[in-house]
Parts: sequence; structure tokens; C-alpha cells
Amino acid sequence: MITQPYDIVRPDPEKEVNSLRSFGYSIETAIADLIDNSVTAGADKISVFYDIDTFSSYVRIEDNGKGMSEGELTNAMKLGSFNPSDEREVNDLGRFGLGLKTASFSQCKRLSVLSRKGYSSNIRVWDLDMIQNKKEWILYKDCLDDYSFRKLGILENNTGTVILWEKLDRLAETGNADTDRQNFYRKFENVKSYISLVFHRFLENGLLSICVNGELILPTNPFVVSKDKPSQELQESFFIINNSQITVRPYLLPHETKLSKAEQKRYDIIRGWIEHQGIYLYRNDRLIIDGSWMDLKFKQRESQRLVRICIDITNKHDKEWQIDVRKASAKVPDIIRKDIIRICTDAISRGIKVYTHRGAYIRRKGEKKEIVYTWIGKTRKGEKFYQINPEHPLFVFIADILGDHQQIFKSYIKAVEATIPVGMILNDSYDEKVNLKLSLDNEPDKIRKIYIEFIKELNTLGINAKEAEELLIATDIFSKYSDIL
Repeated sequence: MITQPYDIVRPDPEKEVNSLRSFGYSIETAIADLIDNSVTAGADKISVFYDIDTFSSYVRIEDNGKGMSEGELTNAMKLGSFNPSDEREVNDLGRFGLGLKTASFSQCKRLSVLSRKGYSSNIRVWDLDMIQNKKEWILYKDCLDDYSFRKLGILENNTGTVILWEKLDRLAETGNADTDRQNFYRKFENVKSYISLVFHRFLENGLLSICVNGELILPTNPFVVSKDKPSQELQESFFIINNSQITVRPYLLPHETKLSKAEQKRYDIIRGWIEHQGIYLYRNDRLIIDGSWMDLKFKQRESQRLVRICIDITNKHDKEWQIDVRKASAKVPDIIRKDIIRICTDAISRGIKVYTHRGAYIRRKGEKKEIVYTWIGKTRKGEKFYQINPEHPLFVFIADILGDHQQIFKSYIKAVEATIPVGMILNDSYDEKVNLKLSLDNEPDKIRKIYIEFIKELNTLGINAKEAEELLIATDIFSKYSDIL
């Protein structure tokens, strides 16, 4: 008997099932992955339905794409149904051949698929409980019960595919019917926001319509927040990798003070203004990264909130950008990393300048030029009070530097505002024996030292020396000392 110099080790179905459920999908990224498959199949109409109750929760996704034959459907239900190294069609949004299964298993324990191509319809079903019980990869050829059959339904078109999720243990987690229902519908509100952003280019150009429980999803373009106040598009840059072009377009959004309340809300998108700054990475017009500095050196700061960088790649760049299975993570390739950092740095510098010149300038009576004042007066219910200008560039920059700890700084400023010794100041101003002065009057050395320290700190935030000087000289702190600085 010949002994082979190797072992054949097959995965244990019972254990592998749980591994397949842990790819890190959210409900938003899971449904987006299934929509990718529909778009690749040529669908221009996709309908998502969902409902929850104690015994019959489900999610159903139907498209009018080209559908699959019986053999194609069986292959599509395999794990790793396509080789990620194979060259893809230009409009193919897939890569690993895992999305249908891993996205579905991340949310449910039963996946049923109905597909029609030509005259015949075919069904295939994975049930993770059955796999665990039988300890075998059993792919069923029909629905496992009447409820599944009714919910799977029939296709409205001659070709297309229906995907049905049941046993939604990841979407109904608490066991409390009311709580699960509230969370279920909340999550699907997030789904609608997410797919309106991720597929906004397809929705805008009329190539695709998506309905969720009968509601038509409208596109959310992260670079167009106002019809009347367009974003400022900076210079485009182009790079070639794998004989395929990469396009980089930086944008500066209009400052929110110029927008209506409805338009300001558009800034929020999903996670809020600050968290949606940074890079927006598109792969074949499908959004992969929806606002992040990815693996670059930059941090998310309030003063950079107007900066959004659009980068377009194709599916020929997946290896270099390290696109993951969920199509929700990527890394900037080393070959163009320095170029991307340079482009981002320039956009950030410009964005900070726009943000800190956002109407904080005031021309007071008797002044010949506009100045950013540290203190501003306000009236509320007939009473006058004074506060630190929250739009002052130094206020904004200090808060940025503190990052997650900025709230303690803002709270301290509020405390200072609440303890202004108004009575003491008034009494002293009427006392002929008291000569009032500002603490830095006739202290040129101290003024210069403070000024130089601010310049250095602003440089660390990506603002060059000239722009930093312009910012500081325009403030009331330094404007009257311009001749000695």
C-alpha cells in the first residue's frame, strides 16, 4: 500500500457554517451585496420587501435581471462560485463568488433562491439548521415548507431572480416581540439611506430603480447638497494601474450657513457631517467607502468637514486597493499613496480656509476692515449677554486638536462665559482711580510668542505659514499688532 505524502482535510460543515456568518456584514452591506448581483445580472428594477412577526419574519429581494438556469443557480449557491483571479466583465460588481451566501448567512439561517431563465424556473435552498443536524452540505431543490413557498412567490417577469431570507435570528435578537419589531424597522430605515447613497449614480442616470416596501428610493449624492449652492470641484488627477484609469476629484462643499435646513440635513447622510468627510471610493460607479480617510495619516476634524474626495476605480484594481468580500473596506495602494496624500492635504488646507472664513468676520462701527472677534454679543428675550465666538478659527482648531476630548474644552468655555464679572468691570470703569487695560497691552514680546506658537500649531494641522498668518492677523487678538508681527 502506497502512503500519500499529504492529507486531505475537508472542512467540518457544522463548524464552517458559523464561520460563514462572521464576515462582519451589517444589514445595510448585506442587502447592498445582493443588489450588486442584480445589477451585474442586468436588472433595472429591484424590489425589496420585509416584515417581522413572531413566527414569519422575512426579507424578499426580487430583480428583473437575466436570471439563471438550473446549473447556473446550483453553481451560484456554491461557496466561492467564481475565481476572484478571473478577469471580470466591465460592469461586474462582484469579485469572490461569496456574496450571495455570506451576505445572506450573516443575517438569516435559511436562504431560498428562485430564478428563471427562459421557460423554466428553478429553486435552491440552504438551511443552516439542516446542515448542522445532518453534518453535510445539503442543498435542497424546493422550498422546505408552505410558508416559504408562499413568500418566495412567483416572478413578475420572464426572467429574474428572487432571494428570500427566513429565520432572521440576527435581525430579531432580543426575543421581545415589540423591541425586535422596533429595531427591525429602524434597521431598514438605515438600509434605505445606505442604498440611496451607495447606488446613487445608478439611480441618478435612470439605469436602476429600487423600491423598499413599495417606497421608491431616491439618490443621495454626497457631492451635491444644494441645487443653488454647488460644491467647489478642485483639480482632477489621473493615474494608471493595470492599464485602467483611476480618477481623483476633490470637492469642497458649501458652508452650511449658506444652506437651508433641509439642505443642511443632507450633510448628515447617515453618520453626520464630521464622520462623512474624506474619501469616497467608487468601484464601477458603486460606492465602496462612504467618507473616511481610510489608512491615511489624517484624522476626522470639524474644520475639515467640508472636504470630500471622490476616487473612481474599476474592478481591475481590486487587488491593489485590497477590496474585501463585503465591498466595504479598502486600502490606498502604495504605488499612488504619496500622490493621494498630497491631493488630500491640498484639499484639506483649502477646506479649512473655507470653513474658518464662514461668516465669522464682522465689521463693527468705526472699523475699516472686517475682523473675527473673540467675544460676540447676543440678545435673548430682551436680555443682552456675551459669549466666546464658537466660529472663531482658534476655537475651532483647539477643539479639533482635542478631538474626542473637545467637549471638556467647550464646557469650560461655557463656564467662563457664565462667570464674566460684569459688575466688577462696570464698577471699575466708573472709578476714576482705576485705569483699565487689556492684559497684553504694551507686551510686544508676549504677543509675538503667542503668535509664533499659534503659527506652529496651525502648521501641524496642515495649514501653511502664509495662510496661518492671514487667519491670525484677521482676528481681533492680533489685528492691531500687525506692525510688530
